[in-house]
Amino acid sequence: MKINVSTYWGPNRYSKRPSVVFCFEEIPEEKMSAMQRSFVTLAKYLEKNFGYSHTFGHKRAIDRNDVFEFLSSASIFILNYVRGDLEENGYTTDNAVPVLFVEFHKPELTAKAVNILLKLLLRGSKGKEHEVYSILNTFWDECQRGHPDFQAHALITAAKSKNLYYQNLDKKVWLYGMGAKSKIFFETSTVEDLQSDVKTDKLSGKKIFNTVGAPTARYKIVRDRAELLAAAHDIGFPCVVKPVHSDSGRGVTANVKTLDDVEFAYTEARKFIGKSNEIMVEKHVPGRDYRLLFLRGDFIGCASSVAPFVIGDGAKSIRELIDIVNRKRTRNLYASNYLRPIKIDASVKEALSVQSCDLKTVLKPGQKVTLRRNTNLGGGGSTELFENVHHDVLVHAKEIARCCGLHSVGIDYITEDISKSPSASCGKFTELNKMPGVPLFLAAGYDIGRLGDQFLGNRVGNIELNLFIFQKERCKELLQSYSGECAIFLPDTVVKKSKKFKVENGHFRQLIGKVLSDKQLKSLDIIASLEFVEQYGFPTEHISTVFVGKFCKTRIVCETIEKLNCRVQCA
Repeated sequence: MKINVSTYWGPNRYSKRPSVVFCFEEIPEEKMSAMQRSFVTLAKYLEKNFGYSHTFGHKRAIDRNDVFEFLSSASIFILNYVRGDLEENGYTTDNAVPVLFVEFHKPELTAKAVNILLKLLLRGSKGKEHEVYSILNTFWDECQRGHPDFQAHALITAAKSKNLYYQNLDKKVWLYGMGAKSKIFFETSTVEDLQSDVKTDKLSGKKIFNTVGAPTARYKIVRDRAELLAAAHDIGFPCVVKPVHSDSGRGVTANVKTLDDVEFAYTEARKFIGKSNEIMVEKHVPGRDYRLLFLRGDFIGCASSVAPFVIGDGAKSIRELIDIVNRKRTRNLYASNYLRPIKIDASVKEALSVQSCDLKTVLKPGQKVTLRRNTNLGGGGSTELFENVHHDVLVHAKEIARCCGLHSVGIDYITEDISKSPSASCGKFTELNKMPGVPLFLAAGYDIGRLGDQFLGNRVGNIELNLFIFQKERCKELLQSYSGECAIFLPDTVVKKSKKFKVENGHFRQLIGKVLSDKQLKSLDIIASLEFVEQYGFPTEHISTVFVGKFCKTRIVCETIEKLNCRVQCA
């Protein structure tokens, strides 16, 4: 089988998004027949085990077009299964040659997805289901590391709906919009927030609560086991033990009631203590944990997390009940509503022990057992939205947000009744979060597009971006005479106010992102040779005007332009 693979880093003749294109130039008849015989079985396997949707099983006659359509749709399915924001995929023919195109976050992962499916099709019935599962699971580990996380997913969803430029700059750092209208986020925190002097560790949060007069629980800071034991006696049981500089509930043990509990809590906290060596002992506040989300000082919503639990039926063990819960919590967190599987570990066993249970215990019908002492989603907790937040709680929280001065902040509050004032319910503010926990709100049912849009705000947008396509010699001439404000001569040269900068050892896509992250930039010209755009695609879909030079209006250029909503002029 001969397959030519091309990578287009932007709009191309097949797709308006970055895509890997597979041209199947030679397919031995026996291999084509093998794929036609086996692909319906593979499609049904993906449907049964992972929720892949297809109609191939209802067709009476299967032909080669069905095989390629399956490869296209199944590739995008497995690419997005654990993480991904990929949409563009399809199958066509070019001079009778089958052509498959699939969008990518990382081209090597998209190529791998297609190759995995091809191998599974060619192997046919020889492959066992557990082997297929193992292959896919290993691939999904790579996607989890290489695709945008769920924080970025919310903002990307909003950016797509508003036709905004977005680009990954580095790991979890993303640019949304362009130039003077751009904003850079690390997950859902702006770089300005991360670079600010405002600290949101647990001790700094306490100081801010005290500054604005918001009620908070009594606490002490300790650095070793002896100090912890003394502080627990002084604060009184029950208490909470938490590392000062951890986040996402890591190392936190709530409702500590005995000296044995203190020992366990100390061991857990030490795992996440960091260089500061500081542990906070805090008076336990009865009630539920609530997260109040503020953006630019405005209240957005309130979500409450609940520690993972099971309810007995009089027949099944706790381990079996956990297995039942986990069946609905797969690696596909989109389908699982962002709820994670409950992992059985030392923390779960300890939580059961203090309730006089273990994994073999059969609970009475209706009996509820909590599986962890913290409520974070990563440990298998669940969450829901609350609208009836008392006015006094919001007044305190708004003042806390104002004092922080951050673009986004999550404020944690514990109470037995969020609809009552802190004085009536004895509710307390407990922590601040620069990373306000988007998955917490998504798991509670908050609309992802709306949430992403609120994070981006109304000021993020695109600027005038013009693409000039010329012959190579004309590009060289223009590089010497360019007098505009700012231009990129692909693949590696920037001209800004008549000064030239050549970038070594960098990808042109990253160069474009870096230039567009300049807050002083009001417009940008991109100059590319005909040979370059035909080989790599247009630099972005967010083009205002394409200027096409003499002898450059080729079939490939015209077919690419047809996929874009932009002006076209001859140059």
